Amino acid sequence: MLIEFTVENFRSFKKRQTFSLLASKDKELLEQNTFHANKYNLLKTAIVYGANASGKSTLFMALISLLNFSVLSGPRSQKGDAIDISPFMLDVNNQNEPIFFEILFMLNNDKDSAPVRYRYGIKLDRKHVIEEYLFAVNKIKEVNLFYRAEQSIIPNKTYFPESETFNTKIVRDNASYLSVCAQNNGEISGKIIKYFQKIAVTSGIDTPPFITMERINRGENLNRITKFLQFADIQVQGLKKQRTPVTFDIPDPDLAKFFKKKFPNAENDQISYAHNLYNGEEKTGVWYFTEEFESLGTRKLFNYAGLILPVLDNGGVLFIDEFDSSLHPLIVENIIRLFNDKRFNRNNAQLIVSCQSVSLMTNKLFRRDQIWLCEKDKYGASEIYSLMDFEDLVRKDANFNKNYLAGKYGAVPNIDVIRLQMEK
Repeated sequence: MLIEFTVENFRSFKKRQTFSLLASKDKELLEQNTFHANKYNLLKTAIVYGANASGKSTLFMALISLLNFSVLSGPRSQKGDAIDISPFMLDVNNQNEPIFFEILFMLNNDKDSAPVRYRYGIKLDRKHVIEEYLFAVNKIKEVNLFYRAEQSIIPNKTYFPESETFNTKIVRDNASYLSVCAQNNGEISGKIIKYFQKIAVTSGIDTPPFITMERINRGENLNRITKFLQFADIQVQGLKKQRTPVTFDIPDPDLAKFFKKKFPNAENDQISYAHNLYNGEEKTGVWYFTEEFESLGTRKLFNYAGLILPVLDNGGVLFIDEFDSSLHPLIVENIIRLFNDKRFNRNNAQLIVSCQSVSLMTNKLFRRDQIWLCEKDKYGASEIYSLMDFEDLVRKDANFNKNYLAGKYGAVPNIDVIRLQMEK
C-alpha cells in the first residue's frame, strides 16, 4: 500500500515535491474511495492533470527511476557504471546537485500481524549513492533500520539483523544497500524488493500486449478478459489464442532473409477476436479478426487487462500515464469506479493515472485530495499539488472541471492566440 512518494532535482522537478495517497479529513466519498490500514486512511485512486510538457510523465518516470535503482543496481550494475538519472538542467546551480527520492509504504510482514509502515529514501548523483536510509514504524515509534552516508553504512542490528550476514564493504558506491541486502537473502529487504517489483508503472500510449499474453499463458481465463472488454461495451464475443509463424516483416530485406533462414520454424502467440456473423439480421456464427483489424481502443483494453485484473485480484499499486489514450471518457471513468468499488477491489488495490479527460474531474467520482495538478513555472520547474492544497480551500461541492478549464486551479496551457496569428 503506497502512502507517499517524494522527488527532488529530477528532470523538471527542481524543488522537493510530494505526491500523497494519504486521505485528508474530508468526509466525501469516504466509504467508496478510501480504505483503512493501521492508523492510516489511504486513497484507492488518484488522477493527475496538467498541460502538455508540465511534468506529469516526469512524476511517473521518477518513480520508475527509484524502483529500478533500488531493485536492480546491486545485481545488475558493475563497479564504475554510471547511474542512469538526470537532474534539473535549467538552473546551473542544480546541474551537479544530487537527486533525492523517498517512498512511504505499508507492507505485511506476515499474515497474522498488522502491516508495517516503511520509509525508504536515497540521495544520489550519476556516480554514486550519497545517502540511503530505511525506517520502520515499530508499534508507535519510527525506528531506523539502517543509515548510509556514502560508503559508511550503519545498520540497526536489533531490528535489521540481516545486515550481519555479509560485510558492508562489498556494497559498491553505485549500488543500493537495500538491493545488496536482498541479494544476500535478507528477510526484510527481500520483502521490500518484492513489493517494489510488484509496483507497476506503464504508459497508456505504449502499453505492451505481452503482459496480458503472459497472463494468458499462465492460465488466465480468456472468457474473463472477454468480459473485461464487454464491460467497456466492446462487441467482442470471445478470444482465441493460436500459434502463428513469424513473418520477420522488417524493412531490411537482407536481415529478414537472414532471420528466416536462421529461425525457419519460429512462431509466436496471436490473439484473434470473435465477432457475431450475420446473414442479414440473422446470426449465423462468429468471425475472427486478428488484432490489426481491431480498433486502437479494443487493443488498448486488451493490453490493460493484464495489468488491471491481477491488481484487482491480489491488491497492489498500478500507475498508468496517459491513461485515457484511445479510450472514451466513460470507459476510463468506469475502470476507475472498479477500483473504488469494494465488490471488485476487495484487496485495496490502488490506481494512479494521468489523463486529459477533464469530464472525469467531478466531485461525484473524486474527492479533492484525489485530484492532482502538475504545473511548470516560467523557469521550467514543475510543481504538483492537489485540490486540498489551496490556501483558499476549494469547496467540496465546486464544479471542478469547469473551474479547472477556467484556469482557477492553474495547470492549464496558456494559449497565446495573438502570437500564433502574428507568426503565420
